[in-house]
Amino acid sequence: MQCLVLRDSPELFPFRQEPDVCRQTKPVSRTVFDVGMNNGDDSAYYLSKGYKVIAVEANPILAQRSRERFRAEIASGRMVIEHLGIWDRPGKMQFWVNEERNVFSSFDRTKAGRWGMKCHAVDVECVTFDTLLKKHGVPYYVKLDAEGAEPHCLISLQSTDLPEYVSVEAESLEFLFLLWQLGYRQFKIVDQMRHNSRFPDFTNENPFSRIAKRACGYADRFKNRVVKVPFPRGSSGPFGEETSGSWRTVEETAYNWLHLHFGHADRGNLSTGSWYDFHAKVTRASTDAHRVTNLTIRSVIPIRGTSISRA
Repeated sequence: MQCLVLRDSPELFPFRQEPDVCRQTKPVSRTVFDVGMNNGDDSAYYLSKGYKVIAVEANPILAQRSRERFRAEIASGRMVIEHLGIWDRPGKMQFWVNEERNVFSSFDRTKAGRWGMKCHAVDVECVTFDTLLKKHGVPYYVKLDAEGAEPHCLISLQSTDLPEYVSVEAESLEFLFLLWQLGYRQFKIVDQMRHNSRFPDFTNENPFSRIAKRACGYADRFKNRVVKVPFPRGSSGPFGEETSGSWRTVEETAYNWLHLHFGHADRGNLSTGSWYDFHAKVTRASTDAHRVTNLTIRSVIPIRGTSISRA
């Protein structure tokens, strides 16, 4: 089994630099990027918190529905909807629209048509993520749920100031290491089924807490389906300091994820019956940490992980 050793060497990760005082005193952005807007529920939450939202959605049907839903916010300048795909190069690409569950729509036909679901192709204009960052500015928070475009978005951040917070679906450990190399040093794995939960997050480390965890999971699923809750099913939930749990190191976060990935149900605190997002926070002392010279992120982190299916 091949192991990846993270070493804090200046050759690979030259992140121990003195912070730039001028950059630290820059005003905090009040913009959120919702990349993979889907039905707009996440955008509605960000708007309710007083943020300006730049929403990116490749699915033309969903983009049009959201233009109608958020007509007033768009007119007032509080929201911009970019009907675009994100890729590593500009140009038109085939986007596969899942006709049964639009959340699975993707530029990858295999992902879009999983489990034999019907899908059809449409041509969508694509841009690189840094194009949108230059156009709208670096946001306070970036939500990435783009069914395959996440690495392209993360890699684009190496040439800009860092958003204070980022979240991305925890499909691959590669995403966690990309965030670490960019300069993020605090992490969480957030259970997407627990946004509305009032139960403790029980550990898997003993049989009694595993039973309690499973029972609470069933109760949370029932609540999310039949009760009006603050965060509808499929939403990405809160971000930043409003997320549950404590910020952890990259090692602790990877440890927890790997136990889930390899099926060790008696370790960590993650459940096989859910899906998760990585959340990352940058500290002011590491705002220059992502400026790696003469070295691309892809050349350092060659790992490719296996997807975790949505529940």
